[in-house]
Amino acid sequence: MRHPTSCTCGGRGRKGAATLLCGLCLLAATLPAGRGAVAGDLTGAGPRTNLHVTLWLTGIPGEREALSEIVFGFQRESRDVIVCLEWKDGELAEEWVRRWVGSYRNVAPDVTVMTELWAWEHRHELMRLPREMQSELRREFEPAVIARSGGPLRGVPWTVATPALYYRPDLLAEAGLSPPTSFDELVDCAEALADPPRRFGLGVPGVRRGGEELLYALALAYGAEPHRREDRREEVEQPEQQEGNAPVDATERALGLLVELQSRGALQPETMTWGELELVELFAQGRLGMVVGQPWTVQVLRNAARARDSADEGAAEGPPLEWDVVPLPVAEGGAGQVQVEWLVAFKDTDRPENALRFMRFMAATDRQRALCLLHSAPALVSLAEDLQDLPPWSGHVPALSGGLGVPLHTWRDLRPQLGEALVYALSGRLAPGEALRRARGEDEERPLDIY
Repeated sequence: MRHPTSCTCGGRGRKGAATLLCGLCLLAATLPAGRGAVAGDLTGAGPRTNLHVTLWLTGIPGEREALSEIVFGFQRESRDVIVCLEWKDGELAEEWVRRWVGSYRNVAPDVTVMTELWAWEHRHELMRLPREMQSELRREFEPAVIARSGGPLRGVPWTVATPALYYRPDLLAEAGLSPPTSFDELVDCAEALADPPRRFGLGVPGVRRGGEELLYALALAYGAEPHRREDRREEVEQPEQQEGNAPVDATERALGLLVELQSRGALQPETMTWGELELVELFAQGRLGMVVGQPWTVQVLRNAARARDSADEGAAEGPPLEWDVVPLPVAEGGAGQVQVEWLVAFKDTDRPENALRFMRFMAATDRQRALCLLHSAPALVSLAEDLQDLPPWSGHVPALSGGLGVPLHTWRDLRPQLGEALVYALSGRLAPGEALRRARGEDEERPLDIY
């Protein structure tokens, strides 16, 4: 995956001041065609300062172009700031974040995007938003989204992910079925849609490729009991939000659901080898009847449709792909899953005013709507109300009502346990309950070492 040469504007820290020449060069290189006049029009401008922004390449079609346009909207609105936009490979994002809070502090950006887990783990390296701004965000943004900050707000929501069920309405109609609203119906639909090897009923991602997160989302949907950490001391700073503390029975039921789907021939082969993006692409090819997708799924499907439309006449096989979306089923007493990526600034940036101005810019309704159209469930209460009846957001918005997330303070330990349980159960080695106990080390056998 190609991206521009790393920015040389110096990053943050005591010696992180950028030169005007570097900022102008990178700006000219990354602005969309026809925007050159913005960078060169300095007539009458006052003193200009830099803002180093690093974003991640994820492979979502059109994301880089759309996000560049949004970011440089801030450039056009804030004529005293030179935006230095850098793109890095998203697969290396966690490694870069660790370096920036460690020995690479002087080359780190002013602003970047972090998962909720990274933002929580490195919270003491991030700028805390002013109280007034925190209060404003808490009023305007969905409570389930704000809750994923894990304490005082240190960022602005960038991406909100809630799982939804994408399905083939034409295939369901042929089978005389309606979109599933319960897990029993989900299993029946997946089995009915499966016609291997031509088509599989439901796509499930593998270990370290989204499978653990899906299993946890299903556990929440089966009624994982929320809990709240009681230690409120700032020096400890435990998460404020309710998080899903999945009890054994909820997680066992979730794992049992996947085992039943597999036993009835509804899942794709070699289940543990597939990633989330690969499964969406398989769905776009018409080879999956259903897939659990995030809001960015729509961009992959639309890109596939455009590629099909632009193909030579007769080159495309079969009719155009029909798809629709519904909320992922939730059992009585269950909850949806919410994951948030945050736009954050490092606390020792040389340009805190510029960083805060950019975060305020991205918190505005127009920019949040643009992020929704690209790859996110609505983070603003007003946007959720506007979009709740429109696909694809109609499938994603319901999870925001009372939605929970992974326990930030224990997820590093819990995630490998869920992954090992998936391997034990879906490989047929152990029953779901035994798989969970083995993964937690509750029996005498040594768990798998897959992490």
